[in-house]
Amino acid sequence: VNATQAIVVRVTRMAKESTLSTLVKLIERAGQAKPQLSLWADKVAAWFVAALLVFAVVIFGVWQWVDPSRAWQIAVAVLVVSCPCALSLATPSALAAATDRLVRQGVLAVQPHVLETLYRTTHVIFDKTGTLTLGRPAVRDIAVFGADDAARCLSLAAAMEASSAHPLAHAIVEAAAKAGGQGGVTVSGIMHTAGQGLEAEAGGLRYRLGSGTFVAEIAGSPAPQAAGGFTPVYLGTEGGWLARFDLADEVRPDAKEVVAHFQSHGKNVILLSGDEEGVTRRVAAELGIATAHGEFLPDQKLAFVQRLQREGAVVAMVGDGINDAAVLKAADVSFAMGSGAALAQTHADTVLLSGRISSVVDAYRAAAQTMAVIRQNLAWATIYNIIAIPAAAVGLLNPWLSGIGMSVSSAVVVINALRLRRIPRVTSASPAGQQVLKAA
Repeated sequence: VNATQAIVVRVTRMAKESTLSTLVKLIERAGQAKPQLSLWADKVAAWFVAALLVFAVVIFGVWQWVDPSRAWQIAVAVLVVSCPCALSLATPSALAAATDRLVRQGVLAVQPHVLETLYRTTHVIFDKTGTLTLGRPAVRDIAVFGADDAARCLSLAAAMEASSAHPLAHAIVEAAAKAGGQGGVTVSGIMHTAGQGLEAEAGGLRYRLGSGTFVAEIAGSPAPQAAGGFTPVYLGTEGGWLARFDLADEVRPDAKEVVAHFQSHGKNVILLSGDEEGVTRRVAAELGIATAHGEFLPDQKLAFVQRLQREGAVVAMVGDGINDAAVLKAADVSFAMGSGAALAQTHADTVLLSGRISSVVDAYRAAAQTMAVIRQNLAWATIYNIIAIPAAAVGLLNPWLSGIGMSVSSAVVVINALRLRRIPRVTSASPAGQQVLKAA
C-alpha cells in the first residue's frame, strides 16, 4: 500500500490485454463449453431419436398391414409429436436463464459447471482478508488508562492523524467521525516518525500516538498489555499513558448472514487464512465458524482442499488474493471477489463483480432453483412423450395436431425456464447489495 509518495507508472500493454479483456475471453470460452447436465441431456436425446426412428418404422409397418391408407399419416404424426426439442431444451434453457439472472446480480460465471457443482457442494471454504472482511482496519475497542474518557482520547488521536494517509490513521479518523467528530481538539507541531507513529502538541502538552515502544519513550513506562488478535495503537503524553486503540480488519456486514445460510443448509463452513492464528480465530468466533485455521501458506490451503476432496467432499472456495489462486483452481467450484487480485479472478470459476460476499448465497439459491426447474422440465418432457407418442401411434393424433403438441411442449419448457430470470426480492440485504439489485 503506497500511502506517502507519488509513483510513476509506465503502461506496457494494450487495453485488449487488460484484466477485463481476459475475463471477457474466459466468458466466451465458457459459452462454447457445455456443462455435464447438458451433455447428459444431449446423449439421452440422441438415443431417444434413434429409438423413435425404429419405433416409427415399426408403427408404419403395423398400419401398412392394418390400414395402408393411414400408414404414412400416422408414422409422420409419431415423428412430429415426439420431436426431442423439449428434452433437449430442458437443461440448457434453465442454465441460460439462471446465468442471465446471476449476471444481473453481479455474479459472473465463467465456467459452465458452476450451478450444478455448487448445488452438490458439501464444504464451503472462505479466505479471511478481503473476503469475509473488507480488507481495511477499523477501531474495534478503546482501552483508557488516564483521566480522559474514550471520546476525548479518540478526538485527540483523530486530530493528530487528520493529515496522515496511513490505513491505521484513516481507521482512527473514521471512528472519530462516527462518534461525532474531533470535539474541537486542535494540535500543532506534528512530527512523523516512519514506522513508529507521530508526535504533536495540544494545550501545551506533548503527545505521542503509535507503537508501544515509540509512545513508551514519552510515557516513561512499558506499554500496557495489548489484547490478542488486534493491532494496537497507543496514545500517551509526558509521564503517562492515555489510551490504546485496538484495530482489526472490519468484517463485511453481510458475512455473518452468509455463513449462517450455508450452515442452515447443512454445509460445512471453514475459514482458512494466512493471517496469524489469533486473528483468524477471533473472526471465526465473531461469524460463528467452528473450523478455522490461521497461518496457512498457499500450498497448505491447497493440500487441505485436496485432502477433503479425496475423502469425497465437494468443495466450494471463496477467496480474493494472489495466494488463493492455486486453491481456487483446485476447488470443485470457486468464487473470486471482484475487488481482489486479477490472478485469483482468472483461476476462479466465478467472479463476484458486485463486491458482496452475499452474492455467493445468490448463486447457491439460483443453483437450487435451477436444479428444481430442470427436474420439472425433464418430468414434463417425459410425461408428454409417454402420453403423446402412444396417442399418435394408435391414430388419435394427425400430423397437424402433433405439430401443435410438439410446439406447446417446447414452449412450456422454455417458459418454465424463464422463471429463473426473475431476481427474488431482497428482504435483508446490505445497502450495497440493494444498490446492485436496483441497478439490475
